[in-house]
Amino acid sequence: MTQITFKNVENRKFITSSVVIFLISILYSLLHGSGLYGYGIDFHSGYSYGFEWLRPSAESSILDYIGFRVATFEINKFHFGVYIVTFILTLSTGFFIRELLKLKQSYSLTFFLIIFIITLHTWPIIMSTSNAMRQGLTMSFLFFVFAYSFRKNYNYMFLFCFLATIMHNSGIFFVTIFIIASILNKILENYSDNKKSIVNFLIGLLSLISVYYLVNIFVLPENHQPTRIIAGDFRWAFIIIAIFYILLAFYFTNILTSQFNLSLYYFSFISLAIVMNGLNWQYERLGMIMLIPYIFSFGSFLNSRSYKVYLFSSFSLLLLLTIYTNKYSVLLSKFEFYLRSL
Repeated sequence: MTQITFKNVENRKFITSSVVIFLISILYSLLHGSGLYGYGIDFHSGYSYGFEWLRPSAESSILDYIGFRVATFEINKFHFGVYIVTFILTLSTGFFIRELLKLKQSYSLTFFLIIFIITLHTWPIIMSTSNAMRQGLTMSFLFFVFAYSFRKNYNYMFLFCFLATIMHNSGIFFVTIFIIASILNKILENYSDNKKSIVNFLIGLLSLISVYYLVNIFVLPENHQPTRIIAGDFRWAFIIIAIFYILLAFYFTNILTSQFNLSLYYFSFISLAIVMNGLNWQYERLGMIMLIPYIFSFGSFLNSRSYKVYLFSSFSLLLLLTIYTNKYSVLLSKFEFYLRSL
């Protein structure tokens, strides 16, 4: 009887939080679509013109085609793409955060809403709503992949793996890492934590070396010059995060007991191979997709109380940094105009 009651309570909580996430996703997409937060450079230079602005070239592919179709979708010259992208991005972020809080037994609707709303206004999300829209779609479906992997719902997990790969080229990169991490996590599940840390480090190091030379041989053109970061250089921040995550796994060896954390661990190695080849803005966009998972994963070894303080502090700091980088210049200017008109 107690077990049935507990399940009923959990089901009610799940339904309530799902409805809240859905309603916030609709509201947030309407606000972004209205232009309240402004639009990114990529939106003004391309996405806002619809799919016609994309011309066939050596750089385009079927993966870009699907992502462009979703991001530039319009009916009678009305651009629905920004609404669709923001809605999917918000929905996936909500499901992802909820599952992580439940795993740490730190879930309450109030705390969830605080972290959820703050996260929606940080750089990875804001950047993806109307600027890096295709990467934002890939990030969305990757969040769904992680969320359903926590629930061990493999049908949905593989469905969202597929959707992540057809929205942007980076989807294949992330899904490949996730699948490899899942397989290796299963193979190594009976190893001791210390043995896991050694084996995973060797695999990560081998991955770094392999990807470095593969990118150098097959991806970079002969006349390649290191690319530049757009509107700021975030390389060192992501390099520090990656190296710190690798080192942290030696101290907290149990951090590598899930496919989620192991995916971040291998990504930490492989992403370094990307930046070592001078693919700087590509490295920034990859880091953007994994920044929110990094923040949650770093807190996975904390107790429930410390975890809540850590999450609130981390995302609040990220919000302040987002404001500092002028991501809210349009919104702030509109607010200032409104105050002057009073």
